[in-house]
Amino acid sequence: MARRNGIVYGAVVAASALVLTACGGDGDSAEDDEIAGVQTPTEESEPEQTEDPEPTEDPEAGRPEIDLGPDFENVYEVEPTGDAVVDAALLDLRGFQDAVAEAVVTHENDRPALSYYVTGEALSQVFSTLEYVFETGNSSGGTTRYYNMNVTPVDDVSATFSFCRDFTEVYTIDLATGEVVEEADPNAVPDYYFGRLELNDAGVWQTVAYDLESGNPSC
Repeated sequence: MARRNGIVYGAVVAASALVLTACGGDGDSAEDDEIAGVQTPTEESEPEQTEDPEPTEDPEAGRPEIDLGPDFENVYEVEPTGDAVVDAALLDLRGFQDAVAEAVVTHENDRPALSYYVTGEALSQVFSTLEYVFETGNSSGGTTRYYNMNVTPVDDVSATFSFCRDFTEVYTIDLATGEVVEEADPNAVPDYYFGRLELNDAGVWQTVAYDLESGNPSC
């Protein structure tokens, strides 16, 4: 069996659970201490009313939950760009990877996340590959690393994307027994993925087309 098929993913975009780091700042108290020796008025002043901060919307609110199980993990090396459109598209692109990985590790192609993040030609391509994966009876374990993730808006409702996928720590397991049938290959060459996203009416950047190359210098 070819190496790419041996680790199950093949042309499927491997997915990963991004460890998102929430950044927040702690505010310092604005109270001033009394200075010793200085007389203060005996009249108590009214405490200042402070407005509660407006709650920030969770970018993943309303998204389908994705469960990659105990044996598989995906790690994304990507930082917020500061561009709201690009960051939203990157988040949904990661959802695409995670949704496909969930289908691979569970052998279920009807999980809600798959059709949530993928549509059109890309979804047909994923279904075709998953059909082969399911026939092998194999699944995957280990860690996949994603890096050099880029999104370039084309217009208000479409964008192109690219990223690199390092699967040197991914091994193949028999889904029924959990037995490792092929060890991870530390010398595996990263894959370069590229494709197109489109913004649907629900505000989700869905993957509509993708392809991959092995050995691309970008990776």
